[in-house]
Amino acid sequence: MYDVMKQAEEKLVQVGYDLTISVIVFVLSVIILTVIFDIILTIWNNKKPPEERKSSLVIFLISVFVGWAITTLVFVYRMVMIGLEHLKN
Repeated sequence: MYDVMKQAEEKLVQVGYDLTISVIVFVLSVIILTVIFDIILTIWNNKKPPEERKSSLVIFLISVFVGWAITTLVFVYRMVMIGLEHLKN
C-alpha cells in the first residue's frame, strides 16, 4: 500500500512539473508570436495611405489574438497527442 501511495505521489509531482513547464512555454509563445505579428502588421499598415490605416491599439489586439490562437491550437494538438500516447501504454 505504501508503494502505491509513493508511486502516485511521484506521478502527481511529475504531472505538476509538466503542467508548470507547459504554462510557461504557452505564455512565452503567446508573447513571442504577439511581438512578431505586431511588427509585421505595423509594417504592413504603414504602407497603406493615411486614411486607410488602423490604429496601433487595433493592430496590437489583432496580434495578441492571433498569437493566442496559434499557440492554443498547437498546445491542444500536443496535449491530445500526449494523451493518446498515454492511452496506448
